[in-house]
Amino acid sequence: MLFMAVFTYEPNDRDRVIKRRMENPQSAKGVKIKGEWFDVAGQRVFCLFEADDAAHVAVSFYDWTDLGVAELIPVVETEFAMKLLKRTSRK
Repeated sequence: MLFMAVFTYEPNDRDRVIKRRMENPQSAKGVKIKGEWFDVAGQRVFCLFEADDAAHVAVSFYDWTDLGVAELIPVVETEFAMKLLKRTSRK
């Protein structure tokens, strides 16, 4: 299953976020990072994760809770969603 994480931090924590990320390039056990983007205009990081269990994703962000807030969103690829929605739509 895929999860999008939006991690938001305070401007004064920017250097601490960068330092911690550089020191910890690996994700938690059971989680594979599919993509990661740093919002250079704001105080956010976007990560796309793959994991069999949402608990593994939550654990991967637990160590970051002292620096900010992570919003974890389960997502699916658009093509899959369109097929699913087409099957469930009412006519």
